[in-house]
Amino acid sequence: MKRLILVRHAKTEPLTDAASDFERKLKRRGINDAALVARDLKSRAYVPEVLISSPAKRAIQTAHVFAEAYGIPLDDIKQAMFVYDGDTTARMLDAIAGLAGNADTVMVVGHNPDMATLSMLLSREDFYHFPTGACTVITFSITDWQDMNVGQGRSEYFVYPKSLKNSKD
Repeated sequence: MKRLILVRHAKTEPLTDAASDFERKLKRRGINDAALVARDLKSRAYVPEVLISSPAKRAIQTAHVFAEAYGIPLDDIKQAMFVYDGDTTARMLDAIAGLAGNADTVMVVGHNPDMATLSMLLSREDFYHFPTGACTVITFSITDWQDMNVGQGRSEYFVYPKSLKNSKD
């Protein structure tokens, strides 16, 4: 079995506050929200062996929060431009498979609409509401990442910061 965790970067500053879209940084709320989701995933034993991130500033900052929560060295985060630029689904799956190696659990930190769309395509479930900081855990009954394909995954868990905050009320 393989498990893919897809994460949308956390809450960011507006584009008007950054030099470019690529340079947008997380807000303080984004850092706190990412830490909240990371703790929740860790408490449920959803811990990646491989962490892949878009190289955009906000995604890398989100990936750092998750890496720190899991004890993954920051230098071990694999930055991949395809996560920022997007690509065809087939090429994205190939790229993930190529970076995943022998890991059973892989996390990808990226952007919308790609994270929501990929979640929907892989699991055939609706993820139209995929806010900043959202995360879905998709499992596959496969032994090799190269066998991952559209419609073969099962959404095991979906969470986003507000859902965790509301559950504490």
